[in-house]
Amino acid sequence: MEKCQQMIRRKVDEIQQNMFVIHQLVLRDKKRSLSSTFMGELWEVINPLINMVVMVLVFGKMFGYGIKGGFPLYVLTGTTLYGLYTSGTTMCLNALMGNKNFLIKTQLNKSIYVIQKILLAVRYFLFSMMIYAFMIAMYRIKPSVTWLLFIPDVLLMLVMMLGIGKMLAVINVTFADITYFYKIFTLFLMYGSAIFYRVDRLSPIMQKLMTILNPLYTVISIARETIIERTFPHWKLWVILCIYAMGCYIVGTIFFDRKIEDIVAKM
Repeated sequence: MEKCQQMIRRKVDEIQQNMFVIHQLVLRDKKRSLSSTFMGELWEVINPLINMVVMVLVFGKMFGYGIKGGFPLYVLTGTTLYGLYTSGTTMCLNALMGNKNFLIKTQLNKSIYVIQKILLAVRYFLFSMMIYAFMIAMYRIKPSVTWLLFIPDVLLMLVMMLGIGKMLAVINVTFADITYFYKIFTLFLMYGSAIFYRVDRLSPIMQKLMTILNPLYTVISIARETIIERTFPHWKLWVILCIYAMGCYIVGTIFFDRKIEDIVAKM
């Protein structure tokens, strides 16, 4: 019994230590980045809104007809979630190289450097949600119990991002050019996630391929159904998202754990 209590205490102490370190790293990155200025902080918050305005102005007449809840809100849902994914995973690229001294000199759990980047992206996302809430109120979308499903939708995406972030952090140490290729990938991802167009205008085959091959599209679809349409998403969407979230996390964690010691030794 005493051994069990001691083990629990050690785990609690370790979690508290890790949370403290993560908090300090988030503050450090905030001070290093443009977010340390008022305009930098404001830009991080309104960036999804700016993207929404541009897409509405450019694509509104082509794709804006017949969308429930209004085309701007439809686009803003996509840009907000896309912004969370791209900012979080892109920051993970530098999670290890940017903390080289910590990796060498401390015995902390190496995963916290990736987790910290994801949490920093979540911080900006929560600020952006204030603008999203304002748009929902402006379009008079009535509250619904389905809104609660937005939380597990985002949480599953964060789990997926954590797994992808671990892989990107490791790959970036040995192949720095991955940064440029990943920028191209996220650009393709934006156009393949139905952010500014209706997927029902595509062929049935393309709709199925997008649902199966693009988990970000699934995340955005679930969010639109729960928030704008106030309906319960089909269970198949949840299954696909869970498979991607768990699959990316497991693969990313295994890959990270196998490579991290060799990476630290080479630094």
